[in-house]
Order: sequence, then C-alpha cells, then structure tokens
Amino acid sequence: MADSTHPVVESRPVLVRFAQKRPLTLFFLLAYLWAWTCFLVVPRLIRRMTLGADFDTYDLILILTGACGPTVAALITRWLTDRDLKICRVWTGWRSLATGLACGLGAFFVVTLLAPSAALVKAPVYALHWPALLHWSTYGINYSTFLGGPVQEEPGWRGFALPRLQERYGPVWATLILAPLWAGWHLPLFQVEGWSSASPWQYLLIVVGISFLLTAATNIAKFNVVVAIVLHAFFNTSSGLIGVLTNGLPPRSQVTLIYAFAVFVGGVVVGLALLRLHRRIPTMQPSADGDGIVADRV
Repeated sequence: MADSTHPVVESRPVLVRFAQKRPLTLFFLLAYLWAWTCFLVVPRLIRRMTLGADFDTYDLILILTGACGPTVAALITRWLTDRDLKICRVWTGWRSLATGLACGLGAFFVVTLLAPSAALVKAPVYALHWPALLHWSTYGINYSTFLGGPVQEEPGWRGFALPRLQERYGPVWATLILAPLWAGWHLPLFQVEGWSSASPWQYLLIVVGISFLLTAATNIAKFNVVVAIVLHAFFNTSSGLIGVLTNGLPPRSQVTLIYAFAVFVGGVVVGLALLRLHRRIPTMQPSADGDGIVADRV
C-alpha cells in the first residue's frame, strides 16, 4: 500500500509547469528571445556586425525569420500547456469576417491615411491626390506587404495574446499592455537604416494608436486572425500612400511628430468608439472540442 505520508513528487518538467502557471509571461519571453536572437545575436556571431550594417539578402532573411517570433512563441506555449497547436481562430463566419474587415479598413483609412495626410501638408483635404488611389500600382503590394510582419506576427499578437489578455483585463487594458510590448519587440530594428523615420517614443505612440484599431476590429470579427493580418498589411502600405497623396504639396515642419500624434489620437478615439459601438464584446469560453480561449495569468 502506498505511503500517504510522503509528498507527491511533481513529475512535470519545470518549463511545462511554468507555461501552465504563467502562459502569457512565457509567450512574451519566447517572442522576444526568438526575435532578438535573430536581430541582435546571430549577426554579431556570424558576421561580427549589427543587423543592417551592410543590408543584403542575409539581413532580409534574418528579419523575416525574426518576425516569426510571436507565432513561434504562441505555438510553443500552447503545446506546453495544452499539447496542441490551436493558437488562434482563422474562421469565425463570413458575417464577422466581412464586418471586421469593413470596420477595420474604414478605421485604418481614416486614422492612418486620411487624417495624417491632411495634417502633414499646408493644403485642404480636397487638394490631396485622391485619384491616385484608383491605380493598383499606387499600393506597391509585394511579398513584404504580408511577409514583412503581418503573417508572421499576428497569429501571436492578436491571435494568441490579445484574447487571453482581454479575458483577464478587458479590451482597453489588454491593448495598453500589449501595445508597449509589441513596440518594444521592434527595438533592434531601429538599427536598420530606413526601417523607420520615427524615434522610439514616436513609434510607441503610433503602435498604441493602431493597437486600439486592431483590438476593435478583431473583437468585431470575433478574433478572426485574418482581419488582423489584413489590417496590419494595410498599415504597412499606408506610409507609401501618404507620400502619393501629398506629393508636391507644401509640407509642414516636424512631419514625423505630427504623423505620430495624428495616428495616436485618432487610433485611440476611433478604436474606443468602435469598441463602445460594438458593445457586446465576444467572451471566448472553452468549446466542446477544446478550441476555445480560457482566462490566463500573465
């Protein structure tokens, strides 16, 4: 007969216990570890130089690989906690997909394109080169539009982390937690020439603004990750579209600062308005097949 006086020895590995106790903490640690290893450690070990010091195909491969960090982190965390790879929802129905895309694209158009374009030049809104948007070549869509971040990142950020943060803290606080972590994850890329004209603190303002838009749209779409990917891709093209709309018009001074504040204020205001109009935020509970979302601890 077993001796009941002896304590039960925990047989699960330490990493599994940590993942089950603090899944989101592990997720963010792994997301940073994967990406920063690609962005910082590997270039110094192999070529004795920083990423982007002599930008070529090697640097591009490292950036694209590092961008997979959030999704890789989500897959590892999910496997350790649940022994499956169901990290996000890719289908929630045509209605939620269409509504999320329509609301999200409309919000991104206003906040990341219309408002900044109007604010950056000394000209009325009607003077912007709107007909240029009717030409497909204006959008400059290529592999980087989606593979430059949206496809690799969003299954982790908005597919895995956001619904779990929101389950515990609600959509507003979840966004305020996720946005700085998302922005900070990009810090090593500031050493790549031309990657961003914004300073780190300006970039944080931009990321907070678009994070509120992404939170609102993904809630409307019932956390369909396709919506987050498309909207992230739209944002990646928006700076180029602003250049087309404002080409030849007299610019204001400190355009990057104006752009950052325009996106920050517009994103927060429009995002909160959409969340309020949505009213009934989806509460994602475990489903019969175990594919639901449960409350996690950070």
